[in-house]
Amino acid sequence: MSSNIARIDFRTRDIRILRKMLKQANYVTAKLKPLAGPLNHPSQSVLRRFMTGTMQEPAK
Repeated sequence: MSSNIARIDFRTRDIRILRKMLKQANYVTAKLKPLAGPLNHPSQSVLRRFMTGTMQEPAK
């Protein structure tokens, strides 16, 4: 089985947000949701970039 790998650059703050979201989702990417409170908007942005880079449809 082969897969395409795409590199996504995250800032240090983004990595912290992504770690919090992963912990909240019990490390299941399908359950990732934006964080509540003041980190809501930044976490939506991080989540969108993460899902775009990891959940792309395979090329046909």
